[in-house]
Amino acid sequence: MNIISRSLIAIALALVAALVPATAMAQPVCDVRASGARPDDDVPDTAAVQRAIDACRDRGGRVVVPRGRWIVGQLTLGSTMEFHLAPGAVLVASTRLEDFPVVDAIGPGSGHRPFIIAPGVRDLSISGTGTIDGSGASYWGKEDRDRIRFGLIVQACQNVKIRDITVRDTPMFLMGVMDCDNVVVDGVTLTAPPTSPNTDGLQIIDSVDVRVSNCLIAVGDDGIVPKMRRRMIERLQVTNCHIMSDDGAIKFGTRSNSGMRDSLFSNITITQSRYGIALFMIHGGVYENIRFDNIRIATGGRHPRHYPIFIDVDDRADAPDQQGAQRRPVGRVHGITFDGIDITTAGNIVIGGHPKSPITDLTLTNIRMRVVDAQNLRQLAGKPLGNRTYRPVPGSPDYTGVSAQIVLGNVEGAMLRGVDVQAVTPNDARPALAMPDSRDIRLDGTHP
Repeated sequence: MNIISRSLIAIALALVAALVPATAMAQPVCDVRASGARPDDDVPDTAAVQRAIDACRDRGGRVVVPRGRWIVGQLTLGSTMEFHLAPGAVLVASTRLEDFPVVDAIGPGSGHRPFIIAPGVRDLSISGTGTIDGSGASYWGKEDRDRIRFGLIVQACQNVKIRDITVRDTPMFLMGVMDCDNVVVDGVTLTAPPTSPNTDGLQIIDSVDVRVSNCLIAVGDDGIVPKMRRRMIERLQVTNCHIMSDDGAIKFGTRSNSGMRDSLFSNITITQSRYGIALFMIHGGVYENIRFDNIRIATGGRHPRHYPIFIDVDDRADAPDQQGAQRRPVGRVHGITFDGIDITTAGNIVIGGHPKSPITDLTLTNIRMRVVDAQNLRQLAGKPLGNRTYRPVPGSPDYTGVSAQIVLGNVEGAMLRGVDVQAVTPNDARPALAMPDSRDIRLDGTHP
């Protein structure tokens, strides 16, 4: 073969290499065992697992945690990599708090000690059917500052996919998506005992274009928790999930400084929860253009009062504005739609605006509400506070003592169509609808 032919072949091979994606050529695989980790020996493997992560980050690499029980402290994931928990792999949180340093990036002065964190990363995938176990029983009962917060949190990230893993029994919050853009959470299981303290399932904070689907969440606090501090949550989609919660299955706030818009919750089953859907507005933000569609709610649990749907706009006595001169303006709730909601409850629906900010453009259509073992609403009256630090301004309206199956207070502009309320026994009967301080309520096909 002459020199010209060899040169042409070399050029052709170089062109082919340039056209083939890097992942198709050679994806680095970093097995944690190759970095010195050993399963099932009760010896912490934090350093070895972190070495495997660091070897694969920014290279399109795949970190593999094989079957076995691996005890680790805090782990930090990187960009352009996959973190894969193989079937039967269990990452177990160390019971030594000092193995989990405070991460101020989550919030200066917050004292957050995450188990697994992905800070400021891009193009990260977390996959596999393995488990992240937070060793919660070793921490429950301790002060908040002495517990791990977040079994897994992605913070200030872009283009993240989290699929099929299980996070269980964390000392506090199970999973967080904070200050992120374009995140997929699919097929994930989040579990903790119903009496475990502060075990929120999935907190979504100040993030845009988050899509949550096909998840099972059964926890001891709130299930899916959007929180809005500085940035609006936009285009959040939650579909095809089953949620069980000791408090709110879907709970907005109580952080609502900015708000949420243009979001959808659909095809969701909610069971054994104090609140099915709760929207707390107490920090002066905005909830607008949000739709709840095809949702089945069966309230329950250990609390004496249940709310399948609860919306409250309030003024907060302990929340001055940034200058400290006066309280923030009262928040706004506008353009909320509930369609195709099937409810079984002992409680009632309470939707309450504020004299300074009535709820506007509310729609309830195709609602079937079955009331069984009805609670004594007047006896159990008292606005739920959402968290233990919330102090409402004296004189704020409280509609929780109104004895009706559906209460609309301080609502201006609502459509109720195809609302069917059934009391299972005569003892479960209440008036179907009460509308204190409300106006422009259109009833079309409502059947008490």
